[in-house]
Amino acid sequence: MAEGQSDTFWKSLYIYFNEMDFESQLFVKKIYKIIILTVAIISFIIAFFLERFSICVYSTIGASVLCILVLAPAWPIWKKNQPNWQPANWQKQQ
Repeated sequence: MAEGQSDTFWKSLYIYFNEMDFESQLFVKKIYKIIILTVAIISFIIAFFLERFSICVYSTIGASVLCILVLAPAWPIWKKNQPNWQPANWQKQQ
């Protein structure tokens, strides 16, 4: 890639993963906590009765990876309540 294309690629990747509104951030945080906690409790119970702690570990890691893949990118569904920023004032002060 050329130098300009590389900069454009990284800038678009940064915007894609970081442009999420505040309300969606709170919602994603709640979903993440619910999923991880639910999977951890259920897998602990199953692992306890099967006497295999690795089930608990692997399922919690799998749930974490799933949450990261689904919730981390700033999908369009997470961009519904964008804040209205004031326009920048670029006038030089004298």
